[in-house]
Amino acid sequence: MQIRFDPLRPEAYPGLISAAAGRLAGAKAALLWAVSGDDPYLQIEAANQVRHWLQGQGYNERISETPDRFFRWRDWFGQTQSGSLFSSQRLFELRLPTGRPGLEGAKVLAQWIASPPEATALLVHLPRLDKKLAATQWLAKWIDEGVVVTVETPRPELMSSWIEKRLQAKGLKANREALALMASQFEGNYSAAHQELEKLAASPRANPDAALTPEELAQAISNHARYNAFQFAQQISTVGAARSLRVLRGLQEEGEPLPLIVWACAQACRRLPENKSGPALQRLSRIDTMTKGIAPGDPWSELERLVLTLAP
Repeated sequence: MQIRFDPLRPEAYPGLISAAAGRLAGAKAALLWAVSGDDPYLQIEAANQVRHWLQGQGYNERISETPDRFFRWRDWFGQTQSGSLFSSQRLFELRLPTGRPGLEGAKVLAQWIASPPEATALLVHLPRLDKKLAATQWLAKWIDEGVVVTVETPRPELMSSWIEKRLQAKGLKANREALALMASQFEGNYSAAHQELEKLAASPRANPDAALTPEELAQAISNHARYNAFQFAQQISTVGAARSLRVLRGLQEEGEPLPLIVWACAQACRRLPENKSGPALQRLSRIDTMTKGIAPGDPWSELERLVLTLAP
């Protein structure tokens, strides 16, 4: 059986897992699970839900392996047959980055599917299934006998919705501008977004019930960096050109997201006198189109030129 997880509806995961297990006849539904997808973090998130369900069924001892070319498949299979001193039911996990266990591995997995060890469940981590991979003998049999969860990766324009869902789960909320800022910063990197959301949830706030603002997000995102995009933008017109250029290059070396720097600079430039703010904002608008690949040019070089223009 194959089921699909939509990361924009994580609240549906437990129900989908229970329903899939209930639709399969016999005990194998609780024994054979696989999770596939093309985004590592979204796959981990889905696997955590499957693991949580299995723990609820009594599979409390977890043994994880990532087979390489030296992996002894027969020894591993023998381990699954032996009892445990710590738990009556065990969960074995296999991470197969290519989805191809090799000839011996395929035989062992086919043997497992045909005759699963008692009181033992198996969770396999796979890449996104294509037709060729799904047609391999052991995996085709797995789809017939167990459950394969496919995790869909949201389209890029929906990342802000994904962020909003995860913020809500942590008791936080953000306005649209703040969500758009985070989505542009992480550019589809769900693992980095998750780490930043964890930091935000752990950070004290003056008003915990208020929606997160772009200013708060920019400050929080920059707090853990040696070079601070928010402070850089605030000082761009008050410190010397040499220092501003040094900080800007430090931000570039640390991998600070360019959309965040451009946004922070725009906020700071709006507070400048009109004869400076207008031209600066026009240049930042052009730099923004460069970061998005709409206009030609090197956005970092253009930012350096802007620094030289605004420095006292």
